[in-house]
Amino acid sequence: MSPRGALLGAALLVPLLVGCSGSEPVLDPDLPAVEVRAVPGPSYAEQVLLGRQHLLIHVPGHTTRVDRGWEAVWRPDGSVVVLGSRWARVLDPATGEWRSGRVRIGEYGITPEALTTLGGRRRGEGRVVVHDAALAASRKIVIPESAAESDQIDGPDAEFQLHGRPYTLGGVTFVEWGVNSESDTVTDHGLFRVEGERITQALRNEPLVRLWPSLDGSALLAVMQDNGEDEDCGGCQVEQKVVELDPDTGGIAADYGTPPGYTRDWRISSLDKVGRVLAVQYVVREGESGGRYQTWTYDGSWHRQAASGDTRTRFQAGGTLTWAGDTGEPNQPYDLVWHPSSGPAEVIRDRATPCPTDDTDWTACPTVSLPGSLLPLE
Repeated sequence: MSPRGALLGAALLVPLLVGCSGSEPVLDPDLPAVEVRAVPGPSYAEQVLLGRQHLLIHVPGHTTRVDRGWEAVWRPDGSVVVLGSRWARVLDPATGEWRSGRVRIGEYGITPEALTTLGGRRRGEGRVVVHDAALAASRKIVIPESAAESDQIDGPDAEFQLHGRPYTLGGVTFVEWGVNSESDTVTDHGLFRVEGERITQALRNEPLVRLWPSLDGSALLAVMQDNGEDEDCGGCQVEQKVVELDPDTGGIAADYGTPPGYTRDWRISSLDKVGRVLAVQYVVREGESGGRYQTWTYDGSWHRQAASGDTRTRFQAGGTLTWAGDTGEPNQPYDLVWHPSSGPAEVIRDRATPCPTDDTDWTACPTVSLPGSLLPLE
């Protein structure tokens, strides 16, 4: 059995408790899925803010330093898309060799087949650029404001704009639109689906938080939230849930709800879908204080995963990498520990180690991103 296939069986073997707040069945994959290679462990990236800002990408046996790097996104084939403030480039993390030149980016989304980025705007239109996986070829999509079903677009005080992270799956590009205005009464927004020359619209004025494709490219998920109509304050934190979108229409195809015990203080840290198993990692907060991580799966009912504990956990080839610290305060000390499948744990960083300081005594531990699976590999 492949590592990706083994996830499906393992996901249901370690439940802590089972809830029934979701009732819809998980949809079969609707788009072609690429093979996902297990990330060798321990692998992680550090964004170093003090001194000359840089990114350190660590894999077993090799570390790559990228000056002015902001983020590293692992792809299913094991390569890494390295992102700066305005550029992207593909890296082989095992050797430190670049697989592509730089391309210019705005707000971006990454799927196995493409890097899709907002390409700026001109009066009356928005632009999206779709780069192939090698960043070697691209195509431009022009979306006129007339594609939006809205009577609120009216000159410089209420401008049409594209926003959010755009994604391309199965050759179809999805991008959010809205009306940019300082008036609280001007709120039109929605989602475009662009296939070839055809632009259609979905989710008009639905409370979409963000799109979230599965790692293997087989599903387009989305985080939705309560629209806050029953709240008596403008900026209240509201409940959020996970849905799956129909790639043929952009509309909601399945509503997976929330786990038992969920409150509006929980926030989604990571999300994926493997076959017919949804995996969601939450930051479970209590009011204004920090929180702890919990990983849940949904296969028609919700299950909390004991194997992930209360840490930000990623299952990688050869073991498990865990992060634990204050989820409410960035750049503070944390524990980063590699737990091999056999043998003692390796402490990469611990909370007893103080963060470095600069000349103004501003402290900043590196921000760490962890690749790998939300579900056990074996």
